[in-house]
Amino acid sequence: MNVLRSFWFRLLLIVATDSVLIALTAFLAIVHTQLPRIPKNLENLNPQSGVNIYADDGTFLYSLNRSRTFVTLEAMSPHFTRAVLATEDVDFYQHRGFSIKGLVGAFLDNLAAWRKTRGGSTITQQIVKNILLTREKSYLRKIKELLIAVQLETMFERKYGESYKDRLLELYINGSFYGTNAYGIEDAAQVYFGHSASNLTLLQSAVLAGLPNAPSAYRPAYGDSSAIAIARRRATHVLNRMVISGHVSSLERDQALSDSLRLNPEKRIQNRTPYLVETIKEEISRRWGRSALSFGALDIHTTLDIRMQQNAQRAIDQGVTDLDARLGFSSYQSASAAERKNYVQAALLCVDYRTGHVKAMIGGRDIFTSYYNRATTARRQPGSGFKPIVYLSAFETGEITPLSIFIDEPRTYIVNRKEWSPKNFQDSYLGPTTAAWALIRSANATSVQIVQQIGPERVIDTARRLGITSPLLPVPSIALGSNEVTMLDLVTAYGTIANSGLRVEPTFITRIVDRNTGQTLYQHRPAPTSAVDAIDAYTVTRLMENVINRGTGYAVRRLGFSGRAAGKTGTTNDNTDAWFTGFTPELVTSVWIGFDSRAAGNKLREKRSRRQITGGSGAAPIWTAFMKATPASTNEFYVPSGVWEVEVDPGTGATPAEDPDSTRIRPIHIVLPSHVRNNLPDSL
Repeated sequence: MNVLRSFWFRLLLIVATDSVLIALTAFLAIVHTQLPRIPKNLENLNPQSGVNIYADDGTFLYSLNRSRTFVTLEAMSPHFTRAVLATEDVDFYQHRGFSIKGLVGAFLDNLAAWRKTRGGSTITQQIVKNILLTREKSYLRKIKELLIAVQLETMFERKYGESYKDRLLELYINGSFYGTNAYGIEDAAQVYFGHSASNLTLLQSAVLAGLPNAPSAYRPAYGDSSAIAIARRRATHVLNRMVISGHVSSLERDQALSDSLRLNPEKRIQNRTPYLVETIKEEISRRWGRSALSFGALDIHTTLDIRMQQNAQRAIDQGVTDLDARLGFSSYQSASAAERKNYVQAALLCVDYRTGHVKAMIGGRDIFTSYYNRATTARRQPGSGFKPIVYLSAFETGEITPLSIFIDEPRTYIVNRKEWSPKNFQDSYLGPTTAAWALIRSANATSVQIVQQIGPERVIDTARRLGITSPLLPVPSIALGSNEVTMLDLVTAYGTIANSGLRVEPTFITRIVDRNTGQTLYQHRPAPTSAVDAIDAYTVTRLMENVINRGTGYAVRRLGFSGRAAGKTGTTNDNTDAWFTGFTPELVTSVWIGFDSRAAGNKLREKRSRRQITGGSGAAPIWTAFMKATPASTNEFYVPSGVWEVEVDPGTGATPAEDPDSTRIRPIHIVLPSHVRNNLPDSL
């Protein structure tokens, strides 16, 4: 019996093992068909041509991979090559593209920390990641990276023989990014220290060897003591690794750390539009793969208006500085890198909604503190900035018009078997009011009543047609902007309303040209899509004009912007997000102010309860400063046929002719569709 059991156990083990091997082989075969191809001429792996990025008027903005000078290992300081090996891949000359010891070590370290602390990639794998793959963090990408690394090592050995490892190390060092637009070690040595890579000291070598891991975090900057201190800490880590690996002695390490770090005082041409450049890189990689950035001699013509971009940067810089002072923060410039992460953040996005061209974009106040693009990537609660979509959805039903009467008052609802009592700002209620006045005054209570009447699913349908792609939950709190959206989402939606209901997808690129042949590889052509009725869009537009003239967006007028404009504020309760999104007859611009961390917002609310950031006090001033610097529009909003304008009491909806004694609130001008007029009293 025992023999029989043993036989069946072995048979099952063999079958199971074979099944796993067959499945693994099939999986690897499928993955292999998806791998990018390594150029047959391995010299092409060292790109020299570069990608040039231009503004809409042809102004040169930035170049990727351009100023790269290839140097051999013999032309580099031996200190530097040893620092690279000790830091990045101590077993580089022993493995065949991947290191089991490195992978296991990384796994154990990550497991012990319960988070990813190191990646375990070899230098060869990093070459593959930098040149042939995206930076997507996934196990599939890691498998692809490993397979290509093995293939790359084989191809290099076949071509270069015993010296193939040296050639791979040269490729890595010359192809790495060291920050401040420095690609390759020769360029980095000149940028940071003003001399050749062959003359790098041990300390300088340690500083530069530590940069490719996180250039924005570790790069030293002339005159910035905080950045220099961070660079020295990183260099200390590199030197310690060199001691452990036997490349230097403890005495040599200590002598190096006692040296002063003399940086090149000459200013490098800085990236004036860092968030745009990162967005362009992502777009090119998404469309044509990362290799297009490495091998392509491309001229990318963007939609950016350089003067508007400069105006946006000035408006953001002044706005966040003012907020720092108002909220009780010390000078941002004197704060450490760790402290800066808790400061107020900001983003701005301006689009010509007729063409979809992005004219200006600021993704954050300081890209060297965080590469996170809050204009295109971050999902945040828009608060009351979502209400125009709610009201547009209501008007589309025909059941609700701007003159529909609601009782704006506190009410309690049962949501998921729990009581929910939404409140207006500062617990101030309008009482009997028109829908128009409730939107102008941003009354939460009325917005919730509207969603209760039409259903949240209908609001989501409208939002999707307007261009919002972020996940939306059909919950009652959608009336208050509880669902998170991106700034790009909100700008697209507002732009569709401003554009008489025609949605035009925003774009950053007008055309891409092959510099070698002059051939246009890509040409953007706007493709307007009818999303909502023009009359409904214009009805909301006129109400949003009243928001600026009479409502929560009045700060725009108080601060001196006199042009034709419509917009809406948005503020969340946790002091984390404050918005103002508005549009003129040509441009839609959104400004967000807040904190990356909700904990930071809550902490501010607890300590400085009287200093809450709101859309009107925080975001609207930046929007106004930016728009005042933009040439004033001489156009008017397009008025579709089939509407008429009427002056009414915002509380009762009555005209002066109907109720000449009504003086409760100064009358407002609203527009109504003709079919609504036919169902109203003759006096209207």
